[in-house]
Order: sequence, then structure tokens, then C-alpha cells
Amino acid sequence: MTRASRPHGRTTVRNWKPTAALLTAGALLTLSACSSDKDPVYNTKPSAAPPAATSASASPPSSSVSPDQAAVLAVYAHYRKEQAKAYAKASASGTDIEKYATAEALGKVTRDVLSLHTAGNAASGAPVSHDTEVTALKTDGPIPKATIKDCLDVTGWKVVNKKSGKALPAPKGQLKRHVNDVTLEKWGNRWLVRTDTAKSIACGDSGASPSAS
Repeated sequence: MTRASRPHGRTTVRNWKPTAALLTAGALLTLSACSSDKDPVYNTKPSAAPPAATSASASPPSSSVSPDQAAVLAVYAHYRKEQAKAYAKASASGTDIEKYATAEALGKVTRDVLSLHTAGNAASGAPVSHDTEVTALKTDGPIPKATIKDCLDVTGWKVVNKKSGKALPAPKGQLKRHVNDVTLEKWGNRWLVRTDTAKSIACGDSGASPSAS
């Protein structure tokens, strides 16, 4: 299927402020607030289907999952790997993050790396996913959808000052292992991450699982 623009195309950046409660994929601690009256620039050319998962940040799909579930988990693993790479550089340039994200998710990463760059910071290390599972999968309809739930361990993912090399202190009450919900959509033969949401729920605590809708 040919797409003239990336799904959920226009992503307007509004007076964004990071969440100080968690060091997460979508809300890195102590980032500077930023705003822009221009949209991030996205690569709108369709890319080839992503290869099998090789990221160390998420466990490879087991043989018990369906081909669709395996494809969803592989894309999520690649998305997380490229996201960590972008945060480590404080720039999405030179990464493949756009291959695994819609404009909505890509816009969030773009705002995060811009804030890191503006503050003179970068991320060190990477998050590690545990107990990752596809909690909902809907393959019928014009846009197949999926939802992933995992336990994201950010113990080794820190924000450091690029000039001094020193890690910034973690915010009080920060959860080191928290529930993370991710939604994906399939466009053509490609699954793409649409939303990546950290929950203020420690892994193991009770919490409602989302559904693909």
C-alpha cells in the first residue's frame, strides 16, 4: 500500500514539559522544556519491512506466539533499540527510529532528543524490557492494531551531562521498574509503534491491561 504521508501525519509540538516522576522512554528526567511552532520533519518514503528482532533491550519472541505477535514484538524491540540510540546521541539523526514509529511516536522521541540537546545532556545506557507480551491484537479492518504491555527496567538508563560526563540525580520516588503500555498499527506490511506510555505502576502491581481499539 502506498502512503503519501506517515500515519497520523501532522504532529504539532506544543510547550512540552517532561514528566519528572519517571525516567522512561517518553519522559526522561530533568530535560529542559521546549516549544516550537513548526512540525518535526519526517521521512515519508515507505521503508522495507523490518528484520527480525536483535535488540538486547527486549527478549526475542518465543515459539508459542503467532507470526503476527512475533512481528509486533520484533518491531517493538527495534523501536526501543533505536530510541535508546537517539537519546544517547541527543539526536535522531543516524538512527532508524523512523522505520518503527508513526508520526505520533516519532514526534515524542523528537521532542525528547531536542530537549536533551538543548540542555547539553544525553542518555547513558538503555532500558531493558521484561515480561513483554502482546495483550491485544486486531488484524481485521483497514488498520490492524496491537497492544503490548511490558515491565520496563530503567535502572541502567540515566541522563548525563555531556560536558562533565556526570549523571544527573534521579528524581525522588522514581520507579526503577514500571509498567509500560505500547500501541502499534500496521500500515501495508509494516507494524509501527503509535504510542509509548509509561504507567506510574511498579511491575507486579495490579493494573488494567489496555486493549487495541
